[in-house]
Parts: sequence; C-alpha cells; structure tokens
Amino acid sequence: MSNLHVKYLLVGAGMASSQAAEEIRKIDPRGDLLLVGQEIKRPYRRRPLSRQYLLGERDHEQLFTLSSDWCVQNHVQLRTGQRATHLDAHRHGVTLDNGEEISFDRLLIATGASPRQLRVLGADLPNLFYLRTLEDAERLSHAIDKAKREGRKHANGRGKAVVIGGGLLGVELAGTLTMAGVHVDLVTAGNEPWENIASESTGKWVAKSLEKQGVGVHVGNRATRLDGDGRVQRVVLASGGSIDTDFAVATIGLDVHREFLRSTPIAAEKAVLVDQRCQTNIPSIFAAGDCAALYDPLFGKHRLLSHWESATETGAIAGVNMAGGSAFYDSVSHFHTLVMDLRVDVWGEAKVVDRRIRRESNGNGGETPNFIELGVAADGRIAQVIAVGPGNERFELVELVRRRVQVAGKEEKLKDPSVPIGSILGLS
Repeated sequence: MSNLHVKYLLVGAGMASSQAAEEIRKIDPRGDLLLVGQEIKRPYRRRPLSRQYLLGERDHEQLFTLSSDWCVQNHVQLRTGQRATHLDAHRHGVTLDNGEEISFDRLLIATGASPRQLRVLGADLPNLFYLRTLEDAERLSHAIDKAKREGRKHANGRGKAVVIGGGLLGVELAGTLTMAGVHVDLVTAGNEPWENIASESTGKWVAKSLEKQGVGVHVGNRATRLDGDGRVQRVVLASGGSIDTDFAVATIGLDVHREFLRSTPIAAEKAVLVDQRCQTNIPSIFAAGDCAALYDPLFGKHRLLSHWESATETGAIAGVNMAGGSAFYDSVSHFHTLVMDLRVDVWGEAKVVDRRIRRESNGNGGETPNFIELGVAADGRIAQVIAVGPGNERFELVELVRRRVQVAGKEEKLKDPSVPIGSILGLS
C-alpha cells in the first residue's frame, strides 16, 4: 500500500524536472507535486560546471534553477538525497530507497545519466576525476588548487593534468584547465578531437587551437593504464609512452540511468523512448532530459539529445502535457560549446551526415577563426550545421537544417561566403 499519493511525481532533480515543475505550476497551481532527487542539493544547472564554476566566475547560488523559496511558494514538495529504486507502471507506484511507496497520476522520468567509467588498470586510484555533478566539480576544483600549489612544474607555474577523451566536454575542460593555469595534455582515441560530430578539418582546427594555447594533444591514442604511488601520477598510453601528471579527468561519454525501468513495460533502448509530447508508451508516464530518446520528426527517428538546452525544452514539454496542456517538440536541436574562448554552435544531427561542405567567412581579416561546416546526409539534404566564431547568420543557419535544404545545384553558392545564405533560401 502506498504511503503517499500525488498528482505529479517527478523523479530526478535536474534541469528537465525543475523546468517541468515550473510549467506544471503555470497550468495547475495546486495539484500535489513531489520532486525527488538523488543529489542532496536542489536542482541546478550543469552547463556552467565545466567552465564558469571551475574558473570561479559563478558560485553555488548562481547555479540553482529554483530559488530557495520557490518550492514553498508554489506548493512543491522537494526531497533531495533520495533515490527511486523501483517503478510499478501498472499500479502507478514508485518505491524509494528508504522503502516508502508513492503512487501517482502522472510520472516524469528525468533520471539523467552518469559519466562512463574508465576501465583500465589503475582507474581506482585517487586523483582520477569525472565531471557531472556539483560535487564532482568541487572535488576537481580542489585538485586544481592543490596542483597549482604543490604540483609538477611547467613553463608557467605548477600543476599538470591529463584529460582523457576528445569529445565536447574533454575539449572544453582542456581549455578551462589551461585558463586556470594548469598545463594540460589531451588524450583521444580518435584521429582528431570531435571525431564523432565534425569533419577531419574541423577536428584539426580544434587540435591546433588547443596547441596554440599550450595544450599537448595526443590523437589516435588511448590511456591503457594509470600509475602512481597511491594516486594517479602517470597516464600510460597505447603508443608505449606515458605522461606525468598531478591528476587526470576522464570524459569518455555518458551512461543513461535505466535501472529504474527494469521489469517495466516502458519502451527503451539506450534510453527511454518518447514521442514528440515526451510521452512514453504508457500514457501517464513521461520522460525528459538525458535519459530520454525523443522522436524528432525532422529526421524521422528517436534521438538522444544530451545537452542542457534540450533538457530544458523537453522538461517544459513534458510538464505542459502532464498538466493537461498541449506541447510538441518541433525544434531544430542546438547546443554550443567553447574551444578556449571561442564559441561554437551546432544544429542538427551528426549521425546521418555523409559528407561535409566548408564555408569560410568574409571579414575580420582572419584574426578570429570564423567558418561554417555544413553536414550533408546521403540523400543530399543538409542535416547539420557547425558555426565557428562570431557574426554568422544564425537564423539562416537554423533554416538550412529545419528545411533540410537539398544541396544539389547549390553547393558552390553554399561554399561562397559572398553569397548570402538568405538568398539561397529565398529569404532575400
């Protein structure tokens, strides 16, 4: 028998669930709403952890998505430090790790994901870090400070780090640590950084940008062992060499939290499958954020959108629909990242890209990198756009993907920076 019944139960206390709670309250100010989170802190933004928080540009209070009194003012029960362990989809019940059972009318699964663990000899040594939670960021911040005080010497001071993984987070962290005054070596198994989202030429640009700022970039290599006297002091590479370090950070991907779905009829593959309404195959159960694979009509398939903008949007959609409203996902997916201090925007789906077109930019005299990479699917339609640097035609770039523009007969114009993209789209 359930100890508590609520109209809305939100499992997971991150961006998606806090956004869902806000949207529910806009429509239904009084329906019983319980938000359960495994972390001990109230919902916060993860996006600033890899840069602004580590560099001291934001503190704890600036990370939280909900003010300290919002839940009280909006009649939301917030339970932190509790984990949902079992879901009975037929009985509309969830069991928490303290044994309490909670029944619901509507459920949001927003359990997120965890950093994929590095599985090599020595990965259990202290001073190997991951970055996902605020607690992770706090530990890493302490390691940075200690390395700068007591660590290995380098040309500009003390402190050396190895970042393992050349994806978005790995590249961004390499930049952050460098800006913090630590010498960084980036190790990636790919032929270039960003191998899974961009072309070889863009990957080479990323590597050169990091190297110009003093980062050692080791491509086509793997960390095969971590060595040290009671803590990580060396990263041994598949090539046979090794890198001395004060600490290491592994950024090799995410594993979606799916244990909660075990023995349930909820459709899931690598993540929970949801439609454009963020609804699962069980009408009363929704999913959003990093644990959800959303059906994207633009590409006709389910997509795992593991970025903060998507977590915010899918959480909002789920909240509206849980409260009886009507909202559908019809956006062009987007995220941005940083290579050192340079912003890079990405729209669309890299997994369907067959070939790429590069469009250089006019202006700025080459002082700041400024180019566009257009990813073309096998059917000749644009599937992805990567924009590097300032001044790009944001609206037009989004429309290239939204309209899935066919490049046949337009390729030379798309390459030519003197031809406005708006004219290619018939907008000017």
